[in-house]
Amino acid sequence: MATLMPVSARNEQDHGRGIAERWAIRLPIALGSSAIAIWSWLAFFRPVGPRGIIWAVITGVLAFAFFSVTSLLVAMLDGSGSRTLHRELAKCSMAFAFLFLFLPEYTARVRPPVLRSSLLLLTLTMLWLALYHFCRREAEGIRDWAERKTYWPIAMLAMLSIALTGLAIRKFYVFGYVGQDLAYFAQIMYTTLHGHLFWGSLLQDLLYSYPVTTDFAGHNSPVMFLFVPFYGLFPSPITLLVLRNAAMLACCYPIYKIARTYCSESTSRLWSLAFFLVPTIFYQSTFDFYPLSFVALPLLFTIYFFQQSRFLPFCVALAFTLAVREDLAIFALVLSIIALIQRKSIRWISTPFVAGIAWAYFSYFIVLPHALHGSSFVTDACFSHLGATPKQMLSHVCSSPQTTLITRGNIVYLKELLTPTALVLSLGNVLVLSSLPFIGINLAAGAGKCITTVIYAQYSVIPAVLLFASALLAGTRTRGTLKGISRLWIKSDAVAPAICLALCVASLIFVTGEDQASELRSKPWTQEAHQVARLIPDRASVAAPRYLLPSLANRDCLYQTHRLSQYHHPVYEYLILDTDWSHINTSQEYRTAYTALLENAPKDPAFRLIYKTPRFTVLQNPAAHGKGCFPVEAPR
Repeated sequence: MATLMPVSARNEQDHGRGIAERWAIRLPIALGSSAIAIWSWLAFFRPVGPRGIIWAVITGVLAFAFFSVTSLLVAMLDGSGSRTLHRELAKCSMAFAFLFLFLPEYTARVRPPVLRSSLLLLTLTMLWLALYHFCRREAEGIRDWAERKTYWPIAMLAMLSIALTGLAIRKFYVFGYVGQDLAYFAQIMYTTLHGHLFWGSLLQDLLYSYPVTTDFAGHNSPVMFLFVPFYGLFPSPITLLVLRNAAMLACCYPIYKIARTYCSESTSRLWSLAFFLVPTIFYQSTFDFYPLSFVALPLLFTIYFFQQSRFLPFCVALAFTLAVREDLAIFALVLSIIALIQRKSIRWISTPFVAGIAWAYFSYFIVLPHALHGSSFVTDACFSHLGATPKQMLSHVCSSPQTTLITRGNIVYLKELLTPTALVLSLGNVLVLSSLPFIGINLAAGAGKCITTVIYAQYSVIPAVLLFASALLAGTRTRGTLKGISRLWIKSDAVAPAICLALCVASLIFVTGEDQASELRSKPWTQEAHQVARLIPDRASVAAPRYLLPSLANRDCLYQTHRLSQYHHPVYEYLILDTDWSHINTSQEYRTAYTALLENAPKDPAFRLIYKTPRFTVLQNPAAHGKGCFPVEAPR
């Protein structure tokens, strides 16, 4: 016979539950309201002085009252489990706690503009409304949204991709790209189609102690063979941009497949949309062209097949991943460690380990030395600021981490890289280990001259992909505190991708600025620059400002005017000079040489003037007509 609980004890227990219930409602509301109060003071009220603090406190109190009343009224009017729904709706207020992630931007010297702050607040408000929607449907037992196929994320992905591709093409026509890299990869596609395997005078006659004859002297990237047929059909740098953007959009499919293993159809599509809006992934579609961007697609398929334990597809995906560049051997080696940690069978441990070792040996001891023919880089390497030898580099990093690793730029980079996954969500899965070597490499080079810690650059693709995939797995597979954080302890599975989506949008708001807008604007000299480019005959050798180089890429002999004196054997029939140094968009160290070229080239009797305006001068050297520039025999 069950023992009846005394009335007093039962009342005391009910009282305790009531207190716990009230705290479960008030605490998340208080957290969200506090975040609004602190953020509003930094964003809007700080210049007011002491009164600004009062206004911030009033704002927080009003937010607390609003969230309390709204969650109560909605729960009462909804009529489906009002007490449970009230508690769940209160948790939605924690959406505004993500304002804490952006406090570093507001404590910096320059306060973000009002527009940026308003968009951030709007983004988190939309997240709050979305969480309300998920909670209500969960309380009502309506799961049709999660179970049915929802097509709006797919439609949005398609529209975003088309829009970004259009912007990338516009950027090409308005000379928004820096130019030299897009032109270089277009040139090596052209020369490959005309008998010289990935050769380009633009960089290979400049960056080495003497000219090399293939891009394999710099990187072992067999993936470039896939681009050649497309370039043969449409010989334009635009082809490379479209291929790159198609690959970035295709990445959403393996993200969807990874998520679909653990989530519903519609939730998985939300994850895909969130991935595409990660700032690094988003801006790959309008940044300069680099083959490294293509690693995201096979990398994600490798992770998917690894999670699914599908061995043969995994091997194929890993092979394509390694084929993108030699340093992907690091990923294969770390993946073998992850397989060991997860206690997978010996073939899952040994295959990526052997593949990584074999690819590293093949790349660093066979392909690169053969292509270099004893040559070496003559420009400052990414790690030269750390020292001349590995021992010196390690000693410098250990003795002075504040100037080598923990620089302000590196800290900003880490913040931008981690914000889309709420700083900590990626740590919830062992896959995060695979991102650490690449983050370390980027940070070590970031204090030097390389742009490894620029969030838009190709160097950020690998860590961004791995961090997001790790956060996805943490938000769908793990249990306990981290999974609770990933969904704010709300029951719906759609909460985690909604949060990532909101944080990606918010991050985009903070990394998008005037520089990105100016790259898409037509300049006063754009039309004349197109006219100047049309003056140069097809295949004629030419030296030009680097923003013009992509428009002139389909030729054997192509050079940058601001570094013309540094080439070993430049052969150019035409010389294009821009009289305004600010158009060149490069380091000031080249300005003196370029100024001398502007002054002396028109006086050179070897040249004849064929075009001159206040903005441009075009010269021709008839003696260079028909001369080739391919190194006939490389030194040994």
